Amino acid sequence: MAIEFRNGNSFLHRLDARTKIMMFAIATVVSVVIIDPVIMGILFLLLYWMGTKAVDSKYLNKNLRVLVVIFLTFSMFQILFFTPSDSHFLFYLIPGKQWISVTVEGIIRGMAVFFRFFSVVLSVHLMLYSTPPVDLVLALTRRIKTREFLKEVAGNILIGSLFTVIAFLTWPDEIQRISLSPWLRVLAVALISLVSAFVLQRILSKGLPPEMGVALTLGFATVGILSQQTQKITDAQKARGYDVQPKNIVQRVRVLTALLIPIFLATLERSQNISIAILARGFDYNIDARTYRRQLIFTPEDYLFFLIMVALLITGMALNYFGVGNITEQLILTWIGN
Repeated sequence: MAIEFRNGNSFLHRLDARTKIMMFAIATVVSVVIIDPVIMGILFLLLYWMGTKAVDSKYLNKNLRVLVVIFLTFSMFQILFFTPSDSHFLFYLIPGKQWISVTVEGIIRGMAVFFRFFSVVLSVHLMLYSTPPVDLVLALTRRIKTREFLKEVAGNILIGSLFTVIAFLTWPDEIQRISLSPWLRVLAVALISLVSAFVLQRILSKGLPPEMGVALTLGFATVGILSQQTQKITDAQKARGYDVQPKNIVQRVRVLTALLIPIFLATLERSQNISIAILARGFDYNIDARTYRRQLIFTPEDYLFFLIMVALLITGMALNYFGVGNITEQLILTWIGN
């Protein structure tokens, strides 16, 4: 089922498109950093709760239900093949031959994998459900032409500080091996972080080319239209007496051809009409000097949500730094040992 923008006035709908892009990016990094199944399960439930407030729960479940089998398969691979030498054995999946051992660690890691994949995919769904395609593309392509010096410096310092904290939490041993005094070592890491923040801010402020923005906008808009068009063609073929789901493989190929050819021709015709419309509006004339009718503005809700996401990222890294990144597994193994 197509993932389309749904109108609403929820908290997610009110957030800036750039904030929701960062939500997806940070959710992806957090899912890599945090390996505890309980923490990832809580994160998934929070994202799902926000999703039910933004989109009808039946519609959300219908789109997510397809992914359950896929992610359960990934989890099963983790359960069956994660067997380190010091793992706690439970049973063999094939007892007679003693094949495929299942361990406590494998089950815990399998649960974590399930919630990690689901959290990343759910964050993408929420971003697309609650963001108009125009705003999403504008967030990726808008080029900042007027700069405010103080805001830019403050942004560089904040991002540089964040990079410094992440560096010390992620590579503590590598930083300790730098042959400098402690204060000079901290200063060197902070300086590299500030330079990285400056370069990142410059790259992001450029944005994607406007041509790519138009292509993305058309891509987002076409997904829903193509889905509706496919359904109409399928219904039309049913009305003509076609069995669109025959059991015979040869007949299924013939039916698939009867569906794909009209869809392909309709898509080509629509593409030609769109290209003529774009050229008739003079899109290819002086693209770099174009202006923007829609404005993206950060609100206090955006800053609050961004701080919460950054705090979650730092917390996940801090848990790994202090050796409690998988506290559920540690508690279960301690209980088993006693």
